[in-house]
Amino acid sequence: MFPGGKAGANRLTRSGGYRSAEVDITPMVAADAAHSTCPRFDLCAYRLVRISAYPARMFRSVVALIAGSLMVAACGSSETVPTSTSSPDVAIEVAAPTRPDIPWDETPEHLRANERCPDDLPVDSIVPLDSPKVALTRVAEIAEASALAFAPNGTAFVGTRSGSIFSWVEGREPQLVLDLASVTTTERDQGLLGLNVANGYLFVNRTDLEGDSVVEAYPLMDTGPEASQVVELLRTDQPSREHNGGDIVFGPDGHLYLTVGDGGGQGGAFITGRQEAHAFGSLLRFAISFDPTPVLRAAPDNPFAGSTPGSDYTWVWGLRHAYRFSFDSATGDLWIADVGQQCVEEVTMLPGGGIGGEHLGWNAFEGNRPFMDQPLDSHTTPTFSYDHRDGRCAVIGGHVYRGRALPDLNGKYVFGDFCARALIAFDPETGVLEELEKDTVSPVGFVVGADGSLYVVDLVAGIWRVDPV
Repeated sequence: MFPGGKAGANRLTRSGGYRSAEVDITPMVAADAAHSTCPRFDLCAYRLVRISAYPARMFRSVVALIAGSLMVAACGSSETVPTSTSSPDVAIEVAAPTRPDIPWDETPEHLRANERCPDDLPVDSIVPLDSPKVALTRVAEIAEASALAFAPNGTAFVGTRSGSIFSWVEGREPQLVLDLASVTTTERDQGLLGLNVANGYLFVNRTDLEGDSVVEAYPLMDTGPEASQVVELLRTDQPSREHNGGDIVFGPDGHLYLTVGDGGGQGGAFITGRQEAHAFGSLLRFAISFDPTPVLRAAPDNPFAGSTPGSDYTWVWGLRHAYRFSFDSATGDLWIADVGQQCVEEVTMLPGGGIGGEHLGWNAFEGNRPFMDQPLDSHTTPTFSYDHRDGRCAVIGGHVYRGRALPDLNGKYVFGDFCARALIAFDPETGVLEELEKDTVSPVGFVVGADGSLYVVDLVAGIWRVDPV
């Protein structure tokens, strides 16, 4: 699948696995979370960390359709397409636990994922909306928006799911500056999933035409990102089109954090019974240096540093699809929102960013609900969780609000649910969850601006700012 090696490559391989089976078609991040009965480069220089999950492309024949309301075409055309080069190297190969080669819909994980949800789920309740607590102001109209990042000079970059990237300054029309649509695939959970800006580079997390997750860095010139000098930092051989990661986040410690999902499929079949950490099902933490181009390596103080390659990238594990996560700008606390299976959505706060090595429960647990019958010595339980009533089905992680415009939200964690089209706030002091706004946006991300303003990335209509009523 991967001819030769890459400079500085660490490669993980997964042996065994399942034959693929057709599954119900669902929107982007909601993949199978809706309900139990209706599952839902020309390079100047580079270093590459390669994570290989599965040797066979067994999901290539599945044709995925996206709900009609979400199929909005992005604008622009490709001018410069990045291409990748390789050089031979000796790769580190680590075989993950094997699984029996049986039809996907006969696996115990699939069967468990299609059971009806219990009536007595151990979850928190959400105070329903009586009247809007915040107003949403649309500041950029970009169809299919999927990611947003602000540069230090105030310029924002907006990515669309299909791979177009726009520069945008509030009050002006967005301008297309980079189009990766011809090299980006958008089936199920795939597409351009994350953006960030640091040290003069635009960092992009997307899935390529092979279905691999790719993290790239584009140097920022006066005219925008320079495609001819792209640096490929990480490539993940995804075993499915589901749970392919999302955010790229620089933590208070200067390290780069990201996820690559749990391998996808219903029930977390690729990680069942795992007794040691692995890149899949984990939040990864990389040390990054610029010499002069970006280089990733496992952070030397990671909890599993020096152990099996892949696990040494892991910061915390036991995650399903931690599509969005963030650090509190005031405390450094790490908030991880994990999209659930058919019953429960969960958010976990790790004080000070965590100590490293915490297991968050999946797939022995979905929230606080026992899921697969497997032993865990210990795990970190969610800070809060909620069920799928009232149309909810996919948590979209947000931020602890520290801005000035909304004093009533100060210190509260503001997030969303994609399916319910809702903005929700959690008060860490009281434990109260309450809806703030509903039915305006289809949120897929939240980003904080330089002035502390909170922005919502709306897959249908663009970028909105959260304002006072």
